[in-house]
Amino acid sequence: MTVGKKYAPEWHEYQDPLTGRRVRQLTDSPAEDYHLYFYNPSITPDGKHLIFLSERTICPKGTNRISNLFRLDLQSGEIVQLTDARPIRADYWPFTEAIRGVGSCLPAIGNHGREVFYFEGTGLFAVEVESFKQRQLLSLPADRRPSMLQANANGDTLVFATWDEDLFLERSQRAYAGEKFPDEKFFQETTSTIMRVEATTGQAQEILRKEKFWINHVHLHPYNPDLILFCHEYSELPDRMWLLDVANHQSGVIPGQGSHEWYQHEFWSADGKRVCFHGGVTGDNLLGFCGWCSADARNYTKSYHNTSGRAYAHYNLHRDGETMVTDGEARPGCISKVHLRDECQVFEVLCRHDSYTFGDDQRCHPHPSFTPDGKQVIFTSNRTGSSNVYLTDWNGEP
Repeated sequence: MTVGKKYAPEWHEYQDPLTGRRVRQLTDSPAEDYHLYFYNPSITPDGKHLIFLSERTICPKGTNRISNLFRLDLQSGEIVQLTDARPIRADYWPFTEAIRGVGSCLPAIGNHGREVFYFEGTGLFAVEVESFKQRQLLSLPADRRPSMLQANANGDTLVFATWDEDLFLERSQRAYAGEKFPDEKFFQETTSTIMRVEATTGQAQEILRKEKFWINHVHLHPYNPDLILFCHEYSELPDRMWLLDVANHQSGVIPGQGSHEWYQHEFWSADGKRVCFHGGVTGDNLLGFCGWCSADARNYTKSYHNTSGRAYAHYNLHRDGETMVTDGEARPGCISKVHLRDECQVFEVLCRHDSYTFGDDQRCHPHPSFTPDGKQVIFTSNRTGSSNVYLTDWNGEP
């Protein structure tokens, strides 16, 4: 489990059986390998390295697998270990199984692409992509549990939520032991905070605290560190998407979320002018939409589809600002380009992903994201029995 340990290239290519397109499987380990959460870039800004999480390392005092960060050279395929985490709690419950090591699904690339920021327990760390030099930025109080990191456009500022450790530890242990809860209302018992951290100095500030409210998916505006998007997770109210204006000490629900609608996976467009999302209509398992609204919520743009057998999905916006990608809505089991025309979604299947075949937690969600130049799509799949990372072209013929 040594930082700097090298692995020979594991990648290989195949022709997608549905579209005939070229797909490259980048990793091929029997453990869980998966890229960063899809609204965080997984490729360094220079296009040289894929950053991913893997549980291929083994605890030296046993047989348990440990979650660590790795980089993959996109020219040679060589894989190098970036971290050597302690075997401490790392699950992202309720979205993953029990894990130890680097916090699952939480890392983000920052500091102009030079470092990867991650949690090991309650400690926030950074590791340099090239030199592997590690530093600790801060240590949270033991009663707080961190959630996903997210950085602004140049990576000099980070944000994340924290939750009540006692509540999430007690309930997760019961859940992992097999207990089924009658509902999900207990998540709203937590006190949530939003933390903002300077990436270079580690200076941290609590900028919001809400009682009896589960905050998640915290997004820093690409260019305004005082404007923050976050979600009211698992809410039964029409208040999924919220905005926090730190400078003016204001936070509130983004208007326009209908009582008959549900929204998910909101994020800023790259220029920071729009809040993007996808969602659907309550009680209708066929009708769905994706789109965006202006930051002041005065203008909503939605494109609809009506798809039988619609699956859980994630949408991402291409750098052209007009086309989206999804991993489920169009044709479950596929990565699809989504053309938005006349308030309708027109799907162009790129390839099958066939994930969720062997279990289903956050680590096997395809979560499509783009290379910095927008020419390729990164996704994860457990189609082979464990999660691995894949890449396919955005444009071009088979």
